[in-house]
Amino acid sequence: MLWSLFSACSNSERPEVDYSFEVAKDVVHDVEDFEQFEFTDGNDLDLGFYEGVAWIKLEILNTGKPTSLVVLCGDLINQNYRFYELDELNHQLKPVEEGIDTDFNDHRTHHFAKPNFQIDLGAGEKGTYYISTSSDGRILQGTPQLVSLNDFHAIKQGTLIFDIVFYGVIAILILINLFYFQSIRSNIYYFYGAYILCSCLMYLFVEGRLYGRGLSHATIDHLMFVSIRLWILTSILFAMRFLKTKETNRRFYKFIIILLILTLGTTTIYQFSFPGFSISTLHMTENLLGFLWIVTSLLIVSYSYKKRKLESTYYLIAFSFFIFFVTLGLLDSHMTMLPGDPFSYFKIGTIFEFIGFTYFITVLIKKKLNTSNELELELNQTRQVLGERENELKDDRKIKKTDFASILKLVESSLSSEDEWDEFKVLFDQLQPEFYNQLVKQHPDLTKSEIRLLLLIHIGYTQKEIASILQIAPDSVKKSRTRVRKKLKIAIDERLEDYLLRFSKM
Repeated sequence: MLWSLFSACSNSERPEVDYSFEVAKDVVHDVEDFEQFEFTDGNDLDLGFYEGVAWIKLEILNTGKPTSLVVLCGDLINQNYRFYELDELNHQLKPVEEGIDTDFNDHRTHHFAKPNFQIDLGAGEKGTYYISTSSDGRILQGTPQLVSLNDFHAIKQGTLIFDIVFYGVIAILILINLFYFQSIRSNIYYFYGAYILCSCLMYLFVEGRLYGRGLSHATIDHLMFVSIRLWILTSILFAMRFLKTKETNRRFYKFIIILLILTLGTTTIYQFSFPGFSISTLHMTENLLGFLWIVTSLLIVSYSYKKRKLESTYYLIAFSFFIFFVTLGLLDSHMTMLPGDPFSYFKIGTIFEFIGFTYFITVLIKKKLNTSNELELELNQTRQVLGERENELKDDRKIKKTDFASILKLVESSLSSEDEWDEFKVLFDQLQPEFYNQLVKQHPDLTKSEIRLLLLIHIGYTQKEIASILQIAPDSVKKSRTRVRKKLKIAIDERLEDYLLRFSKM
């Protein structure tokens, strides 16, 4: 990209001509009264925000062989250029090209974003040419330069290569972000993708790339204003999403949203309510709004820095690329100290900005995923520990039948006699000596049959197994169990087995 920027300015041919430029500003006379124009020497016609008519006068003498030259102006936004040749015989200015619909085109010779006017001169031929332009309040960068036709085509080719590289890099970045979006599905990519697309749309209109494509000058101007607002809108929304302003400072987030609606919404309503004359007043307004929202982006970063230090640092690094190259472009537009088109530096800054954001978004999301994986691992470990503890508690809630081998042998034979029950109680007391005593101590009103039922329940026998041991019906066991619960005054939400565990731990 940088190579295409510098190569367009190198190896230029020096035309074998003698020429001089003069300029006239704030001209109020018609073209028929061109003799009354007050010209001054020089070619400086970079006037900033300018409203009025300006003229360029070129006197040229070819001192060499036949040649073709091009007068090239730096304007991207003004499309109101007219090109005349002085007819010395009739002493009047004649358009170099007739029959042009000036609502859709101006007098430029070649289809190119910048105004250009080709002059063909034979050996020893001289001529006088006039170029006029009018501005309705937009920035005027009409300073002319004279280049050979070959140099002009080299500039066109360099611009084309620059655009191919620029939009090619943008396309690659979009594909990279689409790949990550397919893998991660974070909604930040919606904001980021909209920001990238609206930036490209803004450059297409501001650079005059749609000029000569069948759209009127007014239509291009209106679409340019809309594209600038979309760029501002998406850049601010992306900044707040990247920095998570909504989560960290909801009140400030709402303030920015209201400010967006008021500024961008009001200017859009005004633009389309008065499409005829709103263009002349909106050029300066849009530039001021653009500057305002760049400052607002930095303000959003400052508000987010305390709570989102890492995200704020990443945002500043990426955004600083854009600010740096925009500053270079603005300085070059006034001082002409750098090679290439000043606006190209804006696009270089945009590329570095998007590369930075693409990288930092990936880093932040991967960091978040790693944190989530670590938390999930800790959660699984905690679940495992809790599961083991729960199993231990379950084991504590009942006495395993395997712990009562001697009791089981006795139970399997029968417990029909009092002697057998006495033997059972002796064996049980050896394993849990306090259970029986504590149970009787706390509930002295329990009958012998109720105590036997509770012992079997505590061991872990089911209702059906208890019925078989006691040689009674299962329903009788169920009824006895209900009666003993009431007698023990156990809470409705507590299991009988859990209640009995208390006596084994005393």
